[in-house]
Amino acid sequence: MNLLKTTAVAGLLAATGAASAVEVTGNVALTTDYIWRGLSQADNGPAVQGGFDAAFDGGLYAGVWGSNVDFGGPESMELDLYAGWAGEYEGVGIDVGLINYQYPSSNDGTNFTEFYAGVSFGPVSLTQSIGLDLGDENFGDTNFGNYTDLSADLGSYSNVAFSAHAGFYDVKEGGDDYYDWKLAASTTLLSVDWELAYSDTDDSGADDEAFVLTVSKSL
Repeated sequence: MNLLKTTAVAGLLAATGAASAVEVTGNVALTTDYIWRGLSQADNGPAVQGGFDAAFDGGLYAGVWGSNVDFGGPESMELDLYAGWAGEYEGVGIDVGLINYQYPSSNDGTNFTEFYAGVSFGPVSLTQSIGLDLGDENFGDTNFGNYTDLSADLGSYSNVAFSAHAGFYDVKEGGDDYYDWKLAASTTLLSVDWELAYSDTDDSGADDEAFVLTVSKSL
């Protein structure tokens, strides 16, 4: 992971010529379940997660993030590599980039890549992710699907912050379209961040309802 982080940072530095203007931060988390777009990625079990982010002058950024996963197959780890640009125009936040999802222990082509573009205004953000077809016939490298994410900060009360999310997954291969949603409450206690979240989907064929507790720390 350190090598991947160094490679990503070095490549972006070379492209921007901003070797003296980089800020690297890290994060680590322990969660009772890894929920991604409403579905468990850890067979309803706990996950250890963490990553690094590098931010550059001008709004460019790059990062790496990993988690254990359990799909009932050879996959045991997810490793995400991403890079993009974030900025603001007349009070509207803009974030565009690419993210590559890798499963190093998989042997069936489950890796895939998405382009994402998001806007935010005040407490509300809208992000559209588009699965990319990179010309590989393996399942994971086809147009895996498009995902729409609408999120909102609902304010803070007694040092507890509340948020809500709704999403729609337009699945192109291997499944049906579905909606998902999440409500979360978070706070900082004992120098770490705590989040308790409820999530579910409208997929009647899966047991997706979950209450998830996550403890995280920025480094």
